[in-house]
Amino acid sequence: MAQPLVEIILAAELAARRSGPTLAAARRMADRAEAEARRMGIPVCIALCDAEGGQILFHRMEGSLPASVALAPGKAWTAASYRMGSDEVGRLAAPGGMLAGLNAGGGPVVTFGGGLPIRAGGRVIGAIGISGGTVEEDMQIARAAIAWDWGATPEEGQCK
Repeated sequence: MAQPLVEIILAAELAARRSGPTLAAARRMADRAEAEARRMGIPVCIALCDAEGGQILFHRMEGSLPASVALAPGKAWTAASYRMGSDEVGRLAAPGGMLAGLNAGGGPVVTFGGGLPIRAGGRVIGAIGISGGTVEEDMQIARAAIAWDWGATPEEGQCK
């Protein structure tokens, strides 16, 4: 018996999402992040990476902060590499936390909000990093971009 067309399409979509964001998907997500940032009146930098933290896309809105050029990719890398929001990594890296001293030597780890993992089927397939607003604004933009493109608001990045 032939498989229904809807099941074939859904299976193809799920397979694509499990393999990670393509450049086309990253562009769509960046467009959606920029739309949310414009709606909020905040120029930001947007970075998307694969599950291993390899950069797929970087986008800088006109008027964004110079420091955001380094921070947005760092937030995306942190979220992908640690499989959690960069805000959560920051909580764990605080004195007395499980990852205390994590960023003592500098490097690519960013320990404040703006980076979120992108999940499909319960596993991390990539990450987004937003920088340019306050931590709360960056997190709102990142959550909105994921929700628009992947259909669900992530649990991470609630700035708890």
